[in-house]
Amino acid sequence: MGQANLTAEQVEKLIDIIGEENVKRLLAGKITLEFKETAKGLFDKHGRRIPVNLRVDVCDADGSFRLDQPEMVNEVDYANRILRLHECLDVNTGITAEQLKAETERLLSLIRNTPQIVNILRGVWLPVVMPSLTDEDLGTTLEQYLEGVGKSYVKTFGDRKFYNYRKGELAGKVITALGGRHDQLVERMKRGPVVGIHFPDSLRGFSINADRGQMESLPKEFILSGMDTVIAIAMYPDVLACGWGTPALDLAVLSWWSAGASFSFGARDAGLHFGSTADLVDANDNYSSGLLFLG
Repeated sequence: MGQANLTAEQVEKLIDIIGEENVKRLLAGKITLEFKETAKGLFDKHGRRIPVNLRVDVCDADGSFRLDQPEMVNEVDYANRILRLHECLDVNTGITAEQLKAETERLLSLIRNTPQIVNILRGVWLPVVMPSLTDEDLGTTLEQYLEGVGKSYVKTFGDRKFYNYRKGELAGKVITALGGRHDQLVERMKRGPVVGIHFPDSLRGFSINADRGQMESLPKEFILSGMDTVIAIAMYPDVLACGWGTPALDLAVLSWWSAGASFSFGARDAGLHFGSTADLVDANDNYSSGLLFLG
């Protein structure tokens, strides 16, 4: 019988994986080995979703559009983001910086210990606090959140403007896409504020229909982004709306009037734009929907 075509380094690594004692017992016929395929990763080295069972359009991301990870290390980093949210929405969620930091670290630990999804952390991640729902109509709530985005954006950039092209037109007209799991978020928000981690650039280059189609193969802890994107922009305008080089952000789980229209934000050097779109099938290399991880 010929020798296996393995290098000494490979043999040493194999012994390290199996364990020297197990190798001895295996050779002595005292134990057997069972091999199983490892779970395939769902995100690539950039934190972008690897397309699965894709039946609609997707394209490569344009690397000239990018987001930068803000520092989220100390409690003051979390406190500044909570304060910004409370001020721009005129609410008090009751969530402290200590609580937000602790819950964020718990959620990050869950992700790091799950090989299928750990690569999502190679992209930008943003802790968010979803306030308690005070109105069950999503359109009314979205109007309120957009007012907060405008206040936060103008306070951050001073001479720029926020353009809401659907102002006053959302009440009673916003619905959620089937399969996006947004109803799970809504139910939790009815009971109180919800902490999650928002991944704004995880579906770059996917059409809105492609965004929706990916959810069936993602773990149940992920929710397709909608209202959380608005809250994330209110908390992190310096990250998500800093200028032309910022990817446009789709609210893929939300529809306006009917299932055939959705919403998106587009940052420019002179302003931030929000409006509806009826283009659900075309992929764009500088557009991305996000994912919210609730754990």
